[in-house]
Amino acid sequence: MQKLLSGKDVKRLDKAFIQFEGISSLELMERAASKFVEWFIQRFQTEAGRVIIICGTGNNGGDGLAIGRLLFLRDYVITIYTVGDVAAGSGDFSDNIHRLPLGLPLKAIDDASEILLEGQVIIDALFGVGINRPISGMFASVVQRVNESSIPVVSVDLPSGLPADDLLQGDAVKASHTVTFQFPKRSLLLPEHAAYSGEVSVVSIGMDSFDYSAFESKLYYVQARDIPSLHKVFHRFSHKGSFGKFLLIGGSLGKMGAVALGGRAALRTGSGLVSVCVPRCGLEPIQCSVPEVMVEVCLAEQTVSLPLPDCTNYSAIGIGPGMGTTSDAYHVLEAVLSCYGGPMVLDADAINLLALHPHLHAYLKGRVLTPHLVEFERLVGSCAHHLERMDRARAFAMAYSCVVVLKGANTVVSLPDGVQVVNSSGTHYMATGGSGDVLTGIIGSFLGQGYSPEKASICGVFHHGLAGELASVSRRRGTIASDILEAIPETFLKMNIL
Repeated sequence: MQKLLSGKDVKRLDKAFIQFEGISSLELMERAASKFVEWFIQRFQTEAGRVIIICGTGNNGGDGLAIGRLLFLRDYVITIYTVGDVAAGSGDFSDNIHRLPLGLPLKAIDDASEILLEGQVIIDALFGVGINRPISGMFASVVQRVNESSIPVVSVDLPSGLPADDLLQGDAVKASHTVTFQFPKRSLLLPEHAAYSGEVSVVSIGMDSFDYSAFESKLYYVQARDIPSLHKVFHRFSHKGSFGKFLLIGGSLGKMGAVALGGRAALRTGSGLVSVCVPRCGLEPIQCSVPEVMVEVCLAEQTVSLPLPDCTNYSAIGIGPGMGTTSDAYHVLEAVLSCYGGPMVLDADAINLLALHPHLHAYLKGRVLTPHLVEFERLVGSCAHHLERMDRARAFAMAYSCVVVLKGANTVVSLPDGVQVVNSSGTHYMATGGSGDVLTGIIGSFLGQGYSPEKASICGVFHHGLAGELASVSRRRGTIASDILEAIPETFLKMNIL
């Protein structure tokens, strides 16, 4: 997994990598520009004939100059504007000025009004990771002018004005796309910055196998290439018992769909046997909608209740979807937490019950919790921003030796040792009812197959997000939770996981 570094450490990383590779900083800049251009041509190959590039005079501006040269040589119509004192620019910026071919327009401006916004795309290369204060003066005017245009904006590494690690102070470029190098900077992961970062794409500049041990960070970024090695390997003598027996407890009158989705997702993820424990009103709906699962029925008609089936017969348990927060539901959760020592995933109303009954936190060691943002704040209290949520999720996981899966656009998996893993898969089209129930089934299935809570959670969120991406290709806003679970098998094919 890729370690995520602070903006300050990015500069140290560049220096260390340059020395390791035996190349110059200018050659590394050329590599980054080439990777950006590859992405740009693929994304805008027919739409962008005329491109406006706005450069600062630091290394981000140097990236912009190199990008302009490479696009110009590919017959794009390029106009480059520089903002700031060109004579005081960084060394690599100056070198790239001298490398510009004849005929490529380069204009140093003294006022934002000099930028003629006549093009199909704007490339923003004004500031990079080094900015640590609000922009002002002419730079602020340039940013305002860009934001007032209706032209798509692609930012290089970071939208100009956005700090690498902290919350935005002041204004920043509102990019439609951000192409960031090697790994996303932390600020690109914050929902507060969604209007500025746009669609984020990560392009590798060859640092994938570089030794990051000299850099301190407990924040990691998981990508498709990381997932196969986390999976267990099964063989031709494996049988349904080898693939685990998973029990999902939940459901109430009118909310039986949550359990059905979770059970089906567990089956699609490879569970050998899946059972659900539901109130009596759920017997017929579940048997008719998911014939592959076995149903254990509670005595109560409309809510889950004691007594439960013998939980020791199962290799993993999931609890919470559609369960409600009644007194009966509380007693069920308490009984399962206190009596079952195996792996468990808690979602939805199980988390709401944990918030209402904090003494149950004592039973969370080794468990996986999958709250969305509102459920999480019920559990730990209100948070001012997402950075605070991430900090509290880490603290909670460490305090109770559990795994916290904080769901969102970039789901964050907090582990008991303080490590946090940010997921790279997923799409906003997954923001639909029942999507979280599917994730519960996926993680529960992996737990039942013998995965550790950490690996089950990391694999689970990645497969879930990738399934959402695949399902939404042809459905977009019409994507529903059932589409996501039906796409789960394709995720194994996509990553060649047997």
